[in-house]
Amino acid sequence: MAATSAGCKTKPKNITPIPGGNASVAGAGGLIGRDTSGSLGSGGDVVTVDESGNIGLSGLEEFEDMLMDREALAAQTVYFEVDRSEIYPDDLGKVEAVAGILAQDAQNKVMIEGHCDERGTEEYNRALGERRALSVRDALVDLGVSADRVRTMSLGEDRPADTGLDDAAFARNRRG
Repeated sequence: MAATSAGCKTKPKNITPIPGGNASVAGAGGLIGRDTSGSLGSGGDVVTVDESGNIGLSGLEEFEDMLMDREALAAQTVYFEVDRSEIYPDDLGKVEAVAGILAQDAQNKVMIEGHCDERGTEEYNRALGERRALSVRDALVDLGVSADRVRTMSLGEDRPADTGLDDAAFARNRRG
């Protein structure tokens, strides 16, 4: 017995194309990361998200040992406007401060995390968080920091700094 069917190819659901992006899914909940040049997929780094929403990293072991203390840089957090990834002039001093700290010790490396508030779809917020992290990374590179000392990761809306549901809380969550 044979059966055939005809029809249009269905578009996959829950896929948000990222302009200029060329990444593929690495397993059920993983995304290919960026290598040291900022290119997608060639570094072997994988960000995984398990069914509980916990985020894990694979392939960054050598990098994690050299990451700067998160608390030491907390005051240098860059905040973004709604649906934007541009660094505003008021925050450039923060990026310059991080570049200065990195210049003091060539062994230091930094992980830039892009965050969003909870408005928007998960896919959109992941892409926006990535653009925010890359914006900070590009500013550091423009200030003379070697690209291989900066990693980026988008957490979208997954790790809010403030769980409130007002404009002030949302503003604290739009960061990189």
